[in-house]
Formats: sequence, C-alpha cells, structure tokens
Amino acid sequence: MSESSRLLDELSVTAQAPLVKVDIDKLTYSAKDDPEASTSNVLDLLRKVPLVTIDGEENIQLKGSSNFKIYLNGKPSNMISSNPAQVLKSMPANSIKDVEVITDPGAKYDAEGVGGIINIITDKRVDDGYTGSVGANGDTFGGYGGSAYLATKYGKVGFTGNASYFQHAQPVSESEFAREEFNPQNNLTQKGSSESDGGGLFFTTALSYEPDTANLFNLSLSHFGGKFNSLSLQDAVSQGGRNYSYHSRSNSITHFGGLSLAADYQRNFKRKGEMLTLSYRFEHDPNDSEYESAYNDVKGDFYYPNGYKQRSENNAGGDEHTGQLDYVNPLNGRHNIEAGLKYIFRDNSSRGDHSYYMGSGDWMPDPSRLNDLDHMQRITSGYAGYTYRQGKMGLKVGLRGENTNQEIHYMNNDLDTIVHSSFFDLVPSLTLSYQLGMTQTLRGGYNMRISRPGIWYLNPYIDDMDPNNISYGNPELDGEQQHNFNINYGSFSQKINFNATVSYAFTRNAVTRYSFIPPGDPNSSNESFRRDGVTHSTYANIGRNQMVGTNLYVSWTPTPAIRTYLNGGVSYTDIQSTENDQLRNSGLSGRAYGGFSWTLPKDLRLGANSGIFLNQVQLQTDQSPYYFYSFSVMKSMFNKKLDLSLNVQNFLSKSQKMTSTTTGSGFRQESINYQPMRNLRLSVTYRFGELKSSMKRVQRGIVNDDVMEGESNTQQTASGTVSGE
Repeated sequence: MSESSRLLDELSVTAQAPLVKVDIDKLTYSAKDDPEASTSNVLDLLRKVPLVTIDGEENIQLKGSSNFKIYLNGKPSNMISSNPAQVLKSMPANSIKDVEVITDPGAKYDAEGVGGIINIITDKRVDDGYTGSVGANGDTFGGYGGSAYLATKYGKVGFTGNASYFQHAQPVSESEFAREEFNPQNNLTQKGSSESDGGGLFFTTALSYEPDTANLFNLSLSHFGGKFNSLSLQDAVSQGGRNYSYHSRSNSITHFGGLSLAADYQRNFKRKGEMLTLSYRFEHDPNDSEYESAYNDVKGDFYYPNGYKQRSENNAGGDEHTGQLDYVNPLNGRHNIEAGLKYIFRDNSSRGDHSYYMGSGDWMPDPSRLNDLDHMQRITSGYAGYTYRQGKMGLKVGLRGENTNQEIHYMNNDLDTIVHSSFFDLVPSLTLSYQLGMTQTLRGGYNMRISRPGIWYLNPYIDDMDPNNISYGNPELDGEQQHNFNINYGSFSQKINFNATVSYAFTRNAVTRYSFIPPGDPNSSNESFRRDGVTHSTYANIGRNQMVGTNLYVSWTPTPAIRTYLNGGVSYTDIQSTENDQLRNSGLSGRAYGGFSWTLPKDLRLGANSGIFLNQVQLQTDQSPYYFYSFSVMKSMFNKKLDLSLNVQNFLSKSQKMTSTTTGSGFRQESINYQPMRNLRLSVTYRFGELKSSMKRVQRGIVNDDVMEGESNTQQTASGTVSGE
C-alpha cells in the first residue's frame, strides 16, 4: 500500500449523525450518537442538551428555570428529583439512548411540573443475544466509581440492567458570612470551613415479555441509596446590640434514596398505533438526616453556655401508589385521539427528635422543638387530547381535569392541627407547528401548569444547625399555577443544527422562599423562636413572578471529524412579594455553554467545554457570575471496545469565589464561598456483546410530574420557587 493511501485510510471518518431532532411538542438529543458519551456521566451529557444548563453548584435548569420534572423512561422518578446531581452523576452516559426535552407538555401529563420535562430514555435497542459494558472512574478530589450495563433478548423475553456505585469527596472549602442589622444596629460575622464525603448505589432493571404482536408486558425496578457525611467548623462574632463570640463544630449525616417498582401492560389493536395501556407504580422515598453541634469558647451573651451540645434527627419520606389507564387511536394519517384516567395516593410523614447537653450531666430530650407532620393526598384525573397533521401543518390540543383531596396533620408543642382541603383544576394545552421547509420547523404553544408543594416545602422541621440562620417548611402552602407561552424555530441538517425559543411565563401565587429576622418571642414554646437576631428562611405563596426569555442552541459539524456547539439563553425576570411591597427584584440573567470535539487518526479524540452563568434573579438574593472549563482526551482501542478518557477541569485556579447577597426588611447579609474547582478525572469503559433483533417497551406509562420537589441549593425564577438565601 502506498504512503498516501495509508494516510487516507487513517483519516477516513464515518459521517456523524445529527444529535438533535424536533417534534411537535419536544426536542430529542441523541445520546447514542454523542462520541463523548462512552466515558462520561449523564450530568455531563445534559450540559449539551438544548435548553438545559447546569450551574456551578450542579443545579439543573430548563430554559433558565429550576422548576421542571425529570423522568426516567417516560416515568417520573422521585429518586432523581430528590437528588438529581448525585443520581445523574452515578449513571454512565453510555447507558442512555435519548434525552427528550418536552417544552409543551400535553394533556396526558400531570398538570404539575411547570417548567417542562426532561425525559431520560435508557431502553436501548437490544437484539437477540446480549450487549453490555463495564466502567470505572476516579478523580483527584478522592472520588471514584464503577458501573455496569447489560442488555439481553432471546425470543419473546428481554432484559436490561444498569448498576453503578459512586464515592464522592469534596475537599475543604472556606466560607465567610456577614450580616448587618439596621434597627437595632448589629453586625454578625462568621468564618468557617466545610468538607464532605459519601457514596451510594444506583441500579435500574427492566424485564419485557411479548407473547405475541398484540400483547406486551413490562416490569421495572429501580433503587438508589446512599449517604453523605459533612464536617463544618465555624467562628462567629456579634457586635452591637448583641455582643458574643463562639466556636462551633458540626457533624451531619444525610441519608437519601428511593425505591420504584412499575408494571405495565400494553394491548395493540389491528389498526397500527392503536393501543390500550394499563400501568401501576409504587415508590418509596426516604429522606433522613441527623446532626450534632458543639459550642466552645463561648463569650458574651450567646444563646448557649460554653460546652453546650445539641443533636437533631429527622426521619422524613413518603410512599406513593399510582394507577393509570391510557388509550390512543390514530384514526388515520391526519387525526389522532388519546384519553386516559389516573389515580394517585401519597402518604408523606416527618418525625423529629431533639436533645441537648448543657456541658455536664446527661443528654436531655427537648420536647419544645417538636415539629411532626403527616400529609396524605389523593388525586383523581382524566384527560383527552387530539392531534391533527395535514401537509406542513400540525395541531395538538388537550384538556385535563384534576381533583385533589388532601389532609395535613402537623404537631408541635403549641398546636395539634388537622387541615382538610380539596380543589379542582382544569388545565388546557395547545401547540401549533408549521414546516417551513424540509429541515425547518416553526412551533408555538400555550399550556397552564400547576405545582403542588412536596414534603420538602411542607415539612415544619426546624434546621438550626447554624443557630443564627434557621430554616423550616410551611405545612399551610397551596399549589401554584403558571401560564406558559412560547415560540420555537428549528433548523436541522447534516452539518448545522439551530434551535431558538422565545418564551413568556407568569404566575400569581408562586411558592417562594423568603428570609426575615423577627423579634424573639419570649412566650414561644420553641427555643429557636425565642431568640433575637436569627435569620428565618421558609416558604409562602407570596410570589408574583413573570419572565420573558430566549434560548439558543447551535451545533456545527464542518467535517465528519469536528463537531462544535453552543447552548445558552438570556432572560428578564420580575419578582415581587404580594405581602410586602419592599420585596421586589428584577433584572437580566444569562447562561452559555459551548465546546467542540475533534476525532483524530488512530481513534484519538480531543474535546473542550466551557460555560458561564450570570446572576439568577431572585426575590431577595443576587449572586456573582460563575464560570468553568474543561479539556479531555479519549483513546479507543481493541476495535473500539475499550475507551480511556482523561478530563481536567478549571486547572488554572484551585478554587472559585462565589458571592451571594441577600437583603430584607431591616437587614443585609453576604455569603462568600471558595469552592474547590481544579480536578482531574480518569475513566475507562469496556463494551462487549452481540446484537440481532430488538427488544420492546410499552409506549405509555405512568408520569407523575405534579410535585414540587425540594431544593438542593436550587434557585427558582418566574416559574415558581425563589431562594431567599
């Protein structure tokens, strides 16, 4: 072979498939066609998905909002929603087929989940025979993990399984806090450090049985469980109206996880596409936490004496049962109708236990801090939808009705209260689409969404690990309603993918987090409420929010070996309190994420990614910008069965300064955190198996997207919750 021929063979690269496609109500990102998916995790993969961004604290946003739902294979996953960053980091991206971004949820989806839906599809095409992969990774923070994926199909039976283990380590981060009170004048400063570690196990399995072409049975089981340990040290000084200082040491443990069991039956009729689906799902979601704090070197008029210690445990969680019936009938090539019924029963609870140690003697229980909760909810719903397609035109319209009955029983040292409530919501949706050309589509839509507060928002348990800053939920919260309008233009070709969205959303009764400093109540039975100079953070239906924004996604493949992309958006948000005219904030926020990959000869691939996130507009809080960047190199070997990847992130600086400023009635406070960023990660993945024919999964299943999940350092914009810290 001549030298020129040999070089030509080395440089030949298979043409890359488009990563994004558009439908009447959603965008789909093809994970299986992403060359970096073989050695990355799902959280990294989401950074490239149109309309999705991830900030510096690994909070996921859809169209600039954190109020959305995450599904796994078309079904809501409380496991993911309760701890999305950790769960998605534990899932290998090579087990994912597609990521769907549903910006216009139709009538078949629960009315809750105001911002839209991210649906992660793991059911790859599985052929007669088997296919699978194993992988491992480690980083310089001290974290490590492993994963395994297996899919088999023989005749009428198919099985897929995905398991992963992760161990996370967060190096020591330094923090500063300063609060100024104006009336009376007082200044509080805190300096501290924290570090954490922990790990968990995630697995999901699915079994499919197709006795004939008319019947299909699916059974799936998912589990996620683990814990995190953290150590915090703090020195505090208060001067002015209250003069004291102290040193504290706090150890905390957070247990998280979930169990999901689902069964589906699909009946196919003679008409192609006509089907009846019957589904049941059970979910168990524990969320327990505990901490112990000790106070030493106490001087002045502090709340606690020198040597004081306190312990607190909170056992929270819930069970959920869902039954659903769906029917879809494509009357002909132009018309499609769908209808369904659904019933959800939720049983949530929270139990707390508190004790203290005065520096000598025995530990004593503290019944004054009792805050227990029982929450039962029954939701009955029905929907009908119609889709029409004619030539270049498309129409999708639907109507959903939901009736909710709930009982909330909360108990503290002052009250033992039971609240019954019921309400009915009628939720319309409309989407129009027009195909401008072979590769261009214009879409417009409206939908109304509601969001019911979950246990995180309702739980009255008081977290006072930092006695100067306490937080708790509000069991008297109501659901919120949001109206969404959007226009979307997409152009997709072999070399250039372009998608732009303009949207407007407003809500009048948003569940909003807010902070305030009340005077101490000497008559309160709860010790936390008797103290002066304490910042309280809780939730209320006080938000009147509106947001207008634009989102842009562009990918360019100039040659089969090179792919570049840009994903981001800009929005203007106006937030105000319905109860306090002085609490109002507005302004611009933005986010951008981009990168490229370059395939070289000898199966070598280079990649680079970077992003910047500007201030997220919140009711009381402004934040400093955040940026990050990473470079990677990947080598495939043994006929592309083995992949080795090396990734380095923010190598120019050890940490990044993040500032958050909160203002309220009579106070202003600033938090500074120096977040460790420089990290090096090594990953290895090995694939094996053979394929012949595909496995099937039922096309419809249970989707519960109605619950507003808890925040994990998240900030909500006009779509709902707004952090006030």
